[in-house]
Amino acid sequence: MSGSAGNVVQARDIRGTIHVHAAPQAAQRSEPVPWQLPTDLRGFVNRVAEQEAMDRLLAEHPPAAQVLVITGTAGVGKTSLALHWAHAVRGHFPDGQLYANLHGYDPQAPVAPVQILERFLRALNVPAAAIPADPDAMASTYRSLVAGRRMLIVLDNASSAAQVRPLLPGAPGCLVVVTSRHRLSGLSVREGARHLTVEVLAEHDAVELLRAVTADYRSGDDPEELVQQVRLAARHRPACLLHDP
Repeated sequence: MSGSAGNVVQARDIRGTIHVHAAPQAAQRSEPVPWQLPTDLRGFVNRVAEQEAMDRLLAEHPPAAQVLVITGTAGVGKTSLALHWAHAVRGHFPDGQLYANLHGYDPQAPVAPVQILERFLRALNVPAAAIPADPDAMASTYRSLVAGRRMLIVLDNASSAAQVRPLLPGAPGCLVVVTSRHRLSGLSVREGARHLTVEVLAEHDAVELLRAVTADYRSGDDPEELVQQVRLAARHRPACLLHDP
């Protein structure tokens, strides 16, 4: 009797050489990759300088884990910028994207980090029964799972550094984009976060944006009326500019 690992040949007499062909193994099924980004926004305009700054940060990544905090007043378009750019560069992150709205400035209470951790662990294919109950253990499991992966993590509408910190990877490979009305300076001190401030759109860009998002049902608007609407809305994001048709 002779053979190799997983192959056994049994014969009475053996003359010459024996060629053993192992049966091909079934291809292993890869785990689903999370693609959690919300739909890219329609009618995105300008923000060229901001996107170029974000591209420069991406060019530095890897080797080090990075955190980018996008700040600006309410309604200025922080989320629009973050999501538009995230869709444009998602090919750089083959291991997927995670997204969470932390509701930091919404009427309801901000979402606790442990709730987001549980969602992320489920998205990373951890069975519910295997998710630790202890928040610290949950965070450790999350960091272990994203270590060595190329992932983009968007944390939208954060109110504090404490709300963000448990959701940050602990090793190089991931880029975290945070949006907030405040700079979250604590992330700069401890995690070396970069900051990008989003200002209100220039008037002509705001008019272009309003025209783009209303083209399907308000294509005949007078240009001067659009300018007035933009001025009344202080050149903020589309939700502040739109009126019911």
